[in-house]
Amino acid sequence: MKKKHTKHRLKPSDLTFHLPSGWLNFTTTKELGPHDGVIGQERAMKAVETGLEIPTRGYNIFAVGEPGSGKTSTLKRILTAKAENEPIGQDLCYIYNFSSPDRPQPMLLPAGEGRKLAKEMERLVKELKKMIPRILLEGASGHIRAGIIAETKARADELTIKASRVANDLGLILQESENALHVLPLYRGKPLTESKMEQLPDRTRRRMEKKIIEFQEKAESFAYARRQLEIDHDERVRAAEIRAITPIVEERFRQVSSMFMGVSDEVITYLDEVLNHCIENYHLFVQDEQDSDEQDSLPFALLEPSGGDSDEDPEILYNVNVLIDRSQETGAPVVVERIPTAAALCGAFEYRETPGGLSTDHTLLRAGALHQANGGYLLLQAQELLSHENSWNSLKRALRHKEIAIDEGMGHGDRPKLAGALKPGAVALNTKVVLVGGHEIYYILNMEDENFGRLFKILADFEPSMAGTKTNVMKMARFAGQVCREEGYLPIHRSGVARLVEYAARRAAQKHKMITKQAALLDLLAEANMVAVKHKSKSIRKTDVDEAIDAREHRHASISESVAREIDAGTILIKSSGAAVGQINGIAVYDVGGFAFGTPVRITARTYVGRKGVVNIDREVHLSGAIHDKGSLIMIGYVGGRFAQKEPLAFSASITFEQSYDEIDGDSASSAELYTLLSSLSGCPINQGIAVTGSVNQLGELQPIGGVNEKIEGVFDMCQRRGLTGNEGVLIPTSNVKNLMLKKEVIEAVRKGVFNIYAVSSIDEGIEVLTGIKAGKRLANGTWEKNSINYRVQQRLNEFVSSTRDDIRSALNCEL
Repeated sequence: MKKKHTKHRLKPSDLTFHLPSGWLNFTTTKELGPHDGVIGQERAMKAVETGLEIPTRGYNIFAVGEPGSGKTSTLKRILTAKAENEPIGQDLCYIYNFSSPDRPQPMLLPAGEGRKLAKEMERLVKELKKMIPRILLEGASGHIRAGIIAETKARADELTIKASRVANDLGLILQESENALHVLPLYRGKPLTESKMEQLPDRTRRRMEKKIIEFQEKAESFAYARRQLEIDHDERVRAAEIRAITPIVEERFRQVSSMFMGVSDEVITYLDEVLNHCIENYHLFVQDEQDSDEQDSLPFALLEPSGGDSDEDPEILYNVNVLIDRSQETGAPVVVERIPTAAALCGAFEYRETPGGLSTDHTLLRAGALHQANGGYLLLQAQELLSHENSWNSLKRALRHKEIAIDEGMGHGDRPKLAGALKPGAVALNTKVVLVGGHEIYYILNMEDENFGRLFKILADFEPSMAGTKTNVMKMARFAGQVCREEGYLPIHRSGVARLVEYAARRAAQKHKMITKQAALLDLLAEANMVAVKHKSKSIRKTDVDEAIDAREHRHASISESVAREIDAGTILIKSSGAAVGQINGIAVYDVGGFAFGTPVRITARTYVGRKGVVNIDREVHLSGAIHDKGSLIMIGYVGGRFAQKEPLAFSASITFEQSYDEIDGDSASSAELYTLLSSLSGCPINQGIAVTGSVNQLGELQPIGGVNEKIEGVFDMCQRRGLTGNEGVLIPTSNVKNLMLKKEVIEAVRKGVFNIYAVSSIDEGIEVLTGIKAGKRLANGTWEKNSINYRVQQRLNEFVSSTRDDIRSALNCEL
């Protein structure tokens, strides 16, 4: 075993980041002012500002970023602050359209005026229902009506007498039954019914039928005169009643109109239409008993009053449906729609049961989020929007045409849709829409939907991390302090703030950056506060945060501990002492439910005579992903480029992850595979106490990988359980040093010299650390330094080439 390598060994100060002592000039966050603004999202905030300031169509905003980064809460706060200084939106009402009853008419009014109009119309209808019948039944109007009825009755009686005379002259008699006249033949002075006529002799019966036909011919003139009398009566009564009610009804409408003079010309026009309809259809306000009394006093049934519909209800016709009431608002609206179905966005119909089935009208229209946000801002989650059928198309249509149309097809799925029943008028749309989602959704919409780029021209990209500057650290401290005040937590001691910053840097996977994911910090803060309260502390200190982090890791450690038990029991074979040829400990990272942990995995390589080249067993059996396969091929390119400039590669090798039965992906083990191959070719043993991670390119340069902290800590935990001797450690790429934010236990072990972390930038540097043997440089004559790793690899490859040539010659001689 070679002496422990120290050249590339990292110092404890390289393994983490500690805040400078002068950055936190306070004792607890109780001393700090409130947090104002956004932390570390300057690019996104500039984009949002641009989108909000440009009123032109299409300058809506799509905010992208990782879940939990505070996009929605930040945007809502910004929109609310901006909306407070903007004009209040308008009330939205729907009214009956007297010219096109199937097209309810929208009406926009100043805030509060919609509810006022609705109440006045409701009061007006109630008054008219009492006023009009009283006018028609009492006083002069009642006398005029009675006179017209009496005169009509007298004229009707004259017609009846004349018809009776004609009937008597023909030997018939005229009888009245249920306001209708019937003619019957006389036989021996008595009227005959139809059944008795059938019993008469044929000659007598035919003679009587002839008289009846003759009377009917003469009675046509009487029937015509009777119908004209009915029409004349109806018109005279109607004209008289209209004259009677008009002055009082007009006066009442003038009172209502005066309330809205200077407020809305549209209301004045609407009230004029209602007045005309009310006068023309005054019978809607008259009880059926009044018409019944008149029918009883006349010898015939009156015609249905013209201009009226007995099925119409003035309480519905004149109802003002206030969809949006802004009487209590103080600024422009800000709406967050959590369940953005098409109906929830653009509005919907409701239905009522009637004897003829389900029906709807303008009073059953319901507002959507676009109506509520009109004149302001609408905030939506893109994932939710796309998960509901037709929601995205409905939103696009509204934004493209700048109008909100309530479509009866937008009703809830469990409600019937009466196609074509109503087509409400559209409402002009003036709303800034802000969508919140991930990068994947944004790019899919951008590529797949040609309208997306025209409707959402502003991208606000919320970055996952921010610079760990003093300014940002203090912003985070104020933010955390404000959260504590709002949630009733203990204040945070400066040591607790420092630990939060370290945690944020660890989550950002860079020493001098901090994660912007507010949700992660808020969760940790809640758990640390619980620990501090349990310990009866006056503030949240570093030890409280550490305990909260440890408790969280313990809750998620079931699987990692299970893997550790398998290693400790020898079920999973991992060697951490001594040296071996063609064998190395790589490091795998598992992410289970958001909790990542690293664990060693054995990688082996075997080389022998042949011409198969390097065979990656995992790739051959389809247990590797595309990125891992790419790493393997790069490794082959490195070997060929370095050792086959004069002679072709003529050898066989197999490499595999031992005891791996699931798919492997990623190229972070490509350097470990290459070290294993070089060890097998050179015959030089690798220190089994050093685990390896890192990606490699064809030039032999090591490239950074992800999860470096979890990988180091996973190896450390195993070595610690087995007992640290000072020979254990991890080899990482130099470019990953900036990502190191290791646990204090690992740093302390490095400080004591019982655990090692090496950082190298090339395969040559790495193989020297692993074997303790010089990698070797190429000499001027093209050979390598004698007894170096590269020299031994080249010699072994040359031997394989010679053996292969000898085999070829032997085969040719046999054939000859």
